[in-house]
Amino acid sequence: MLKYLLLSFIYGCIAVFSYAPFHIWPLAFISFAGLLWLIANKTKKQAMLLGLTWGIGYFTSGVHWVYISIKQYGELPTPIAMVILGFLILYLSLYPMLFAFLLRNADRLAPQFSFKQLALAAPILWQCTEFLRGYILTGFSWLQLGYSQLDSPLRAYFPIVGIDGVNLLTCFLCGLAIYSLYKIKQHQSQKHALGAIIALLTIFIAPILFKDKNWTEVDHHRIANFSLIQGNIPQTLRWSSEQLNNTLETYYQLTQQSFGKDKIIIWSEASITDFETNQQPFLYYLDNQARANDSEIAVGIIDYRFNEPDNRNKGNIYNSLIVLGKKEPYQYPTAHRYQKHHLVPFGEFTPFESLLEPITELLNIPMSSMKAGDETQPQLTMKGFKFTTAICYEVILSDLIWENFKPDTDFLLTVSNDAWFGDSIGPKQHLQMAQARALEFGRPLIRSTNNGITAIINQQGRIIKQIPAFTTTVLTESLSPTTGLTPYARWGNKPYLLFMILMCIPIFIKRRS
Repeated sequence: MLKYLLLSFIYGCIAVFSYAPFHIWPLAFISFAGLLWLIANKTKKQAMLLGLTWGIGYFTSGVHWVYISIKQYGELPTPIAMVILGFLILYLSLYPMLFAFLLRNADRLAPQFSFKQLALAAPILWQCTEFLRGYILTGFSWLQLGYSQLDSPLRAYFPIVGIDGVNLLTCFLCGLAIYSLYKIKQHQSQKHALGAIIALLTIFIAPILFKDKNWTEVDHHRIANFSLIQGNIPQTLRWSSEQLNNTLETYYQLTQQSFGKDKIIIWSEASITDFETNQQPFLYYLDNQARANDSEIAVGIIDYRFNEPDNRNKGNIYNSLIVLGKKEPYQYPTAHRYQKHHLVPFGEFTPFESLLEPITELLNIPMSSMKAGDETQPQLTMKGFKFTTAICYEVILSDLIWENFKPDTDFLLTVSNDAWFGDSIGPKQHLQMAQARALEFGRPLIRSTNNGITAIINQQGRIIKQIPAFTTTVLTESLSPTTGLTPYARWGNKPYLLFMILMCIPIFIKRRS
């Protein structure tokens, strides 16, 4: 059993190389197919252990960069930071363990190494446990298997069924592969093995038929002129009151150089590390300057709303993006704003606060008691262009983007601060997930960050321009919006859910003896 546990751990570890910045997409299939092979005929207890060790390998290699924010910016001793990271990895690994347990519990309906087990039950149960991972405690949907396929033929399915559908397809193909190998190895029913191989190849080859399909059209009659400001403020200094004036000066100088006719200027998430009410003189000045130079600016800032006018100690904190330079002068609280809805546990809010508040105090993360904005919010409008907006982590949430997306959306817009994760693979993974959103919705995506990776992505999910991380500079680009709807933008997860239901039906149909 020890040999299988070690092999399971290795299978989990290699999956990280299928994601950015490595992009070796076949390794995702080897990783998940290897897990299926190991657990298909094991006892429930053995399968759970194998699922747990696979998860430990998967998340240790995939999200180890969280250690940087815990250790370096939480200013914790190395042993404590390691323990916290270990608990996070162990928690996330419970979901693959649950998947393995459920799969082996389905033995009566889906016997070991059967088509029902590997190609039907496994993808369905995996998606159910992935849903739980993305939901409990507001979830952590990082590194879903489908993202590894942005460079494979399966990328063509993103505009049709979205990330959840591609996850399902990836698991289904892994199941077909293991089913075929098992039948060939056991010299059983070669006809079934051949059928599975043909189905596998068909799903891979089919995208060739529509790889050049443009679900949306570029509106060449309209051009937006963007300047994305990358201030590159070190995370260790960002929230220091002594640094604030230097931060404002850095962003303003870069903005002043970027002013121009019909210019859309985008700052990063929380680029002003202070309450909006404290920065009224600066915001009035910036608003007037933008309007005088025929520009509009999206500014990341923290908004503190008082619940009781007579009690300044009680209020709600929002992670906000506001627009300055509109025809009507800025007046707090302007309606031209987006408030982050999906907050990160412990980073932006504390779940079960009465119980877990000591952990937040230990991590010492600034602004970790925020309030969520509404789930659906109006689009931001700048220079006549409409933007569906997401702040930081929200860009990995397809469902949330879909809820806010409108047929007349011109661009997707996301602002972020990935300085928490240093020069690690974390920001590169984050950018890859943003690419998936552009591909799903058939809209160019504008991404402005504090220290990288600031980029512009076209409607096909390809990066057309980016600037180096950890540099203080501006990305300038002129870009036309797109019109029309991809199937995913039109129907969301409805086709994916329909496939899930259709896959469930054969599992409950008993074969006549």
